[in-house]
Amino acid sequence: MTPYELAKLIHMELSPIAPRLSAAINRALVDIGEGSALVGLGPGTHENDNVSFQESETINAKASEAEGALAKIHEMMWKLEEHSSWNVIIDKKPGNRGKPIELLYTLVRMKGAL
Repeated sequence: MTPYELAKLIHMELSPIAPRLSAAINRALVDIGEGSALVGLGPGTHENDNVSFQESETINAKASEAEGALAKIHEMMWKLEEHSSWNVIIDKKPGNRGKPIELLYTLVRMKGAL
């Protein structure tokens, strides 16, 4: 699966649930990409350079929908990790039932293991 196909699939699945995560993954896959084999490019653009950035999002979901939304997010993260060198670390702010879910995403491209 190409990065463009993967970005399109993830966008279709995640944009209704987590639009900021969908946009961040699109940036990771399409704008930043997997890196180039060429030498002498700027920092973060070589294929062996580690790259990371963060995005945050508040998801307004009912308690019954929240678990389904998080499950869909994790399903798409497995797809991302399976077809690219990008990983997403998801931090969930502890909250009460009935409150919006606050998430912090850290997108990381590492050629080695996390």
